[in-house]
Amino acid sequence: MLWVFAIILALLLGLGGGYWYGNKIGHQKGLADAAVQDLQKAAEAANPFSQKSVNPLENVKTNPFESFKFNPFK
Repeated sequence: MLWVFAIILALLLGLGGGYWYGNKIGHQKGLADAAVQDLQKAAEAANPFSQKSVNPLENVKTNPFESFKFNPFK
């Protein structure tokens, strides 16, 4: 009877220790994964070459040289 109690106690302690250790490792891995994802998002946002529009005057409709006088004698 004492052996049965010792085996059940050892199993319960093993399950509890395994749960605690797995939760600790999983929590640390989750924090590390979140930090990596945050760094990747920040790098993508700061990359100037990933922007879709590279022409700063793409939406300008007016001609800046329309009112410019090319001939000073006219």
